[in-house]
Amino acid sequence: MHRFFRNAIALALCLTLMFGAAIVVRRLAPPTPFALLFAAPDGTPCRQACLFGARAGETTYQEALDLLNRHPLTRDLARRERISTAGTLYEGVEMIVEVQGDAWGRLVQISLHFQPNYVQRLRLPNDSLEALPHALLTNGSMGETVAAIGIPDYVRLDGGRELRLYYQFSGLTFYYARRNERLNPSDTLTSLYMYAVPFPESPSLLAWSGFTSSERYYARVAPRSR
Repeated sequence: MHRFFRNAIALALCLTLMFGAAIVVRRLAPPTPFALLFAAPDGTPCRQACLFGARAGETTYQEALDLLNRHPLTRDLARRERISTAGTLYEGVEMIVEVQGDAWGRLVQISLHFQPNYVQRLRLPNDSLEALPHALLTNGSMGETVAAIGIPDYVRLDGGRELRLYYQFSGLTFYYARRNERLNPSDTLTSLYMYAVPFPESPSLLAWSGFTSSERYYARVAPRSR
């Protein structure tokens, strides 16, 4: 009997050490390129929602540019200034980031686009992209988003193959290309916006119900509309 208890205690200690080691390794592991979106240039995760270490509405426009100039996801991208407005583009082949300020030098918006079109790039269709650098981050998914910053406040199911996730008080909006009539962890992130002002609620915004079918989301709305 004593031998049984000794073996049980030894097994429990081994399992505890294994789980503890796994946690330590996970904490010491470098962040993934996607997780770096929500971290400072040195890789430290933001305590509050951010993009590249900047927070729209709190960070100044110049501070945001300084952060992006040092951030590993944007420091090697081509930089272009907007002429008509206070804005700067960080441009790569697979990704562009746009930073916008106001007349008082405040950061009002940061947006990111994967596989951007020429309208988003502010280029003419015959402009060559060959001279642009390749981005360290080339894509993202809905599953990575939820894993990185938690479940969203709302979902918007637009017609066609697009859907949005809203993190209301963080000012974050994510756009995804849908694969089918479900919300899938593998749905591809196409664009991401951080605004200085939280967006207002509206009937088109549905409470998060997990990775499930569109029918389940609409079924939760139907009883309230009667």
